[in-house]
Amino acid sequence: MKRLATALFAAVCCCGVAACAHRPAAPIPERDALQAPDCITATGSAEAPTGQWTDGADRATVTVSGEPCRRTFTLATTAALRDGRPDNPRTFAERPGQATVSTGNDLFDALYALARAELREASVASIRDAAFANGEPVPCNCFETGRLWTYVWTRDTAYAVDLALAAADPLRARNSLLFKLSERRGGGDVQIVQDTGSGGSYPISTDRVVWALAAEELLKYLDGGARDEFLAVAFEAVRNTVEHDRAVVYDPRDGLYRGETSFLDWREQSYPPWTADDTVHIGTSKALSTNVLHLRALEIAATLAREHGDSELADRYAGWAQSLAIAVRERFYLPDTGLFSSFIMTPRDPAPVRRYDLLGSALAVLSGVATPEQARAAVAGYPQLPKGPPVIWPQQPGVPIYHNRAVWPFVTAYWLRAAAAVRNDAAVNLAVASLMRGAALNLSNMENFEMVTGEPWVDDGELSGPVVNSQRQLWSIAGYLAMVHDVVFGLEAGQAGIRFLPYVTRGLRHDLFGNAGSLVLNNFPYRGHRITVVVRLPPVTGNRAGAYRVGEMRLNGEVISRDFIPAATLLRRNRITIDLVDTAEQAAAITLIDDLSDHEALFGPPAPFITGMAGTRDGVRVDFAIHGAAADQVAFNVYRDGVRRAAALPGSARSWADTVEGEAPGRCYTVEAYFLSSKNTSQRAEPECYRGPANERISRVPVREASNAGKKREAISVELAPRTSGTFALRFIYRNPGPINTGITCAVKHVEVRESKTGTVAAAGYAVMPHTGAGAPGIQGRSSPLRVHLRAGVRYTVTLSSDFRAVNMSAFQHFERYTGGAGGKTGPRNQADIVAVELRPLPRRD
Repeated sequence: MKRLATALFAAVCCCGVAACAHRPAAPIPERDALQAPDCITATGSAEAPTGQWTDGADRATVTVSGEPCRRTFTLATTAALRDGRPDNPRTFAERPGQATVSTGNDLFDALYALARAELREASVASIRDAAFANGEPVPCNCFETGRLWTYVWTRDTAYAVDLALAAADPLRARNSLLFKLSERRGGGDVQIVQDTGSGGSYPISTDRVVWALAAEELLKYLDGGARDEFLAVAFEAVRNTVEHDRAVVYDPRDGLYRGETSFLDWREQSYPPWTADDTVHIGTSKALSTNVLHLRALEIAATLAREHGDSELADRYAGWAQSLAIAVRERFYLPDTGLFSSFIMTPRDPAPVRRYDLLGSALAVLSGVATPEQARAAVAGYPQLPKGPPVIWPQQPGVPIYHNRAVWPFVTAYWLRAAAAVRNDAAVNLAVASLMRGAALNLSNMENFEMVTGEPWVDDGELSGPVVNSQRQLWSIAGYLAMVHDVVFGLEAGQAGIRFLPYVTRGLRHDLFGNAGSLVLNNFPYRGHRITVVVRLPPVTGNRAGAYRVGEMRLNGEVISRDFIPAATLLRRNRITIDLVDTAEQAAAITLIDDLSDHEALFGPPAPFITGMAGTRDGVRVDFAIHGAAADQVAFNVYRDGVRRAAALPGSARSWADTVEGEAPGRCYTVEAYFLSSKNTSQRAEPECYRGPANERISRVPVREASNAGKKREAISVELAPRTSGTFALRFIYRNPGPINTGITCAVKHVEVRESKTGTVAAAGYAVMPHTGAGAPGIQGRSSPLRVHLRAGVRYTVTLSSDFRAVNMSAFQHFERYTGGAGGKTGPRNQADIVAVELRPLPRRD
């Protein structure tokens, strides 16, 4: 089976769509012409205009011509377009055989057709990027990421396929996903690719596992031999990836995975300012979004293993997933806010931050990590603005608009799914309006918007933005399609069937579909079948609270249950009719921030910083400061070793004295500020640890020949003899020249600490050494720490070497075409110049 998987992987990366034709499992009955005509139109009247969207002074209008399901739309806007694109007005059309919607709302129908048209524009024969193949075209028959992002990126593609593209074009989705798998340069061990990124990519970033979500979704729409072949490839790649990640980035002490927040991969936008040039902290952090993705990857690996016939491996991965779900819920949920923290910053500060991100929160709800009560609280409690839900909260002061101060449609689509899952009609209404507004006024499914104005560009001096904003961004297109398919028509596909359970709120009925007696999704493709869904609406009433319930359902005239409809029972063309029922349901609450002029309501304070630390008779005094916040605006909290030790210190405070039972050395402190008015919290200060007077508890052993394990020698060994017994953080002082924000050459090495005399292993693990700066070979960094217990008077040998897992992305064939930096076309590079080994004591209680 491995030979089959490898062969498909090698062939499909360069095959055309026609060469990889879909093969149905069996002939499909044709006796269906009367049950499902090619085109059904919505019933209702045309009493009110439905061809425009007004937002203050801006207005989008659409005119329609042509026959039903073959309509031509001309969409115009009075809003300013980013970069003057696209053409205004813009004309596009429904195409024969393409899925269409008919809702009695011309603009709603047009925007669905626009998403379909932009998906066709994103469907390309080749891709290119300046950092690959010297900018020359690379054949793929795949989806490119956007007008300005003309390559295939793992997370963008995977989220887009998971949202809608698996259904919209499964063969092109498959090609796109397979493009992001790679064997090693010497062959074998196919894994999911982590793209270029912070500190030299993997393992600073580890969200490549999002690929598994897309693979699972795609398998729902493949059939017969095509499904079998992709299943074999996906199982091999996901298995190899989760095994690799378990060895390198899993932390058994708290049961979480390390790595940067998914999608929020521009450090200054969402992380503390002190990580901007020192990404090792990001590599040792634990992010909500990324941990939920690792959880889903493990669940999917278990499912694939079971389908593959390996029950032992399936049980192994299912056990890992169950434990991870418990750890995520326990470590990230903040009961006093009802929200999930975005990340845990560093081992020196293991308390979850009091800051939040929309994608992580949505994934926590959708994955089942959140309990039903937590899920409802998270959707109701996450702060939202009139133009949509921002992707982070609160905002970072002094940071340009991109992830910061921004609404991203694809994340809004995941939030919409989460809101529908907990039946929060207010959140659903706001998300649908945000998606429609953005596409209508900009004539395109844009990458992002400034959160207050909803504009694609806002002049704000050095903070202007969004800094980058592409038209027809792939995951934004997919997000719009998902809004229509998954919520309005309630699409849900399984591995053996499909069903539709619409979630239509009374607010949507009143504001968008007041003219309609029914809503129609025509010609939805599913495993060689076509399905037309007709949703019959109750009469409009004055009640705008809650949502309708699903009533009777029929398939080709026969009453059916809400269970999945097996693909084998479908005809070539099918009609599903669903009656919605008007039953009592209260409106759900959301946290809407409507005073958009109040800085403190939108932003967190600047991050404080620790200015000094000194021992006292009873413990430790921590000195700190803050710039850019008045004393009467803020208060401070102080944390020691991840536990809040002082709360609500006045804004005038500049120090705090800790009383420590036992020895103080090794204790680590940090400080956060919060606005008294809004309670919005800052990023935390860089933690500082008390190591005794003049840092006497820190010891360093220099490495005389500063060289990399693998550059001059396969391994380097250093002997050390601690003066005191205890638990230590062992780090390497190193140099790894390279850009902070990109690349693929974060150094990864295996570390082993043995008693020199007996050979007993005291500790083993992996040291991560990200880039320390481009063009600056003299800059030194500290590696990720290895926790080790050492005894005074015993000599130890520390060995740094390469093994099978000690690799970065430059080891994989995918990056043989990388020409944007080291580790690509010129060959793999996994090296760092080691300057010293450093020991720092950890708290005795640990």
